[in-house]
Amino acid sequence: MTTMKNLKKLLFVANLLLISSFVNAQYLVSATEIANRNTSQVQNYLYNLGYNTSQMTLNGVISYKITYNTVDVHEEPTIASGALMVPQIDCDTLPLVSYQHGTRFDKQDVPSNNMGPEDGLIYSGNGFIAALPDYLGMGENPGVHPYVHWESEATASIDLIRAAREFLNETLDILDNDQLFLAGYSQGGHATMALHKYITINNLQSEFNVVGSAPMSGPYAMSSDQYDLIINEDSTYAVPYYLPYAFASYQLVYENLYTNYNEYYDPPYDASIAAWIEDGMGITLPTNLYHFMQDTVLDNMKNSPYHPIRVDLRDNDLHNWIPQEPVRMLFCGSDVWVAPQNSITALDTMNALGATDVHAIDVYPAGTHPTCKIPAMTYSMEWFDSLRVECGLVTGLTIAEKQPEISIYPNPVKDLATFSSDEITSFELYDIMGKIIIGQVGNKVDMTNLNPGIYFVIGFDKHKHALHKGKIIKK
Repeated sequence: MTTMKNLKKLLFVANLLLISSFVNAQYLVSATEIANRNTSQVQNYLYNLGYNTSQMTLNGVISYKITYNTVDVHEEPTIASGALMVPQIDCDTLPLVSYQHGTRFDKQDVPSNNMGPEDGLIYSGNGFIAALPDYLGMGENPGVHPYVHWESEATASIDLIRAAREFLNETLDILDNDQLFLAGYSQGGHATMALHKYITINNLQSEFNVVGSAPMSGPYAMSSDQYDLIINEDSTYAVPYYLPYAFASYQLVYENLYTNYNEYYDPPYDASIAAWIEDGMGITLPTNLYHFMQDTVLDNMKNSPYHPIRVDLRDNDLHNWIPQEPVRMLFCGSDVWVAPQNSITALDTMNALGATDVHAIDVYPAGTHPTCKIPAMTYSMEWFDSLRVECGLVTGLTIAEKQPEISIYPNPVKDLATFSSDEITSFELYDIMGKIIIGQVGNKVDMTNLNPGIYFVIGFDKHKHALHKGKIIKK
């Protein structure tokens, strides 16, 4: 009789054989435990950062540093690093989230060094395996980080997933259940869209079964909406160091911008930018681009759509492809670092090309780039949770389909939302910080007088048993 353990191993091998070029591949180089947090520690960590953990069923998490084989921007073999977070629950088949982190300048401020663990804990604490790439040029990978370069963001993420699967199956005897979820914030939003696009255009869906993708506050329309935000009429930008970071990246990849930093930057900024790009430490730049960049470079960029940097930006646009799986682009309407129009343009373009399940959702209209992260991350986790299969393999096994769940509609809602079942006889509505807003009898939620944003709702039956827990968005 075939045991579940043996069946899992057979499925793992079968998944590898689906792509013939990967049959002899070995991605995992090493795995080292870097943190072990119990349930209370996970809960306290997330709560202290501002997450509403009252509606979460959390668990402990063990984190590992993974080093793995991948390729650099010129497709030469190299070794990179990332983190893997494994929930400590009684289940050996779990869904996997690939989380791509936002902009970081210090090369060692990365997931594999246990930096910013909340990005993985929000998912792994809620029962997902989480893989978090450091990216090229960061962590254990040498050289300049190819910032917002879509292909290397994608390959670094994909090869970490492959290495993680080897470690999970061969060492921990855990298998991801063939449900892959994608998420990332800021640069990670760009990287998440890059990863999803790479899987799609390279026909890798049989190896990577993307169930849902949640790019958050990312610059998808690099050559238009994000460019227009930065190179505006007065050439001022709140986070000017993004610009030389991207220039250094594209010089590394395309070698078409400059030979020396002084061709692009005024002294003394040319030397300080060169040192910053090399060692990854901090830098302070004027918010007016003309105060640290060569005037002629900026003028030429503005006047010529064929300037090399604008050509490079177009090569890294990620709004003009057709997702085959559900996408929820999450953003905040008051973001002045990454233009909200990036998500709107991507939505319009993808729909025009024929996408059928893509949405752009303003999760917190008053949110800035820093304050948008928690609402967006919470939304993504709740959405993924609604799509996951509990403790079961999706590929190769006959499993019971999830029973239809009670929902609330419309969602997003303008005025009145209704539960889909008359079994709901009362409910409670909470804001994003966990404060109760409404608690009353009935199965209709009147949100007419509430501010736009994310809310959480619990629907109860007549015995006060919770039949529905979820989020609802007020438009």
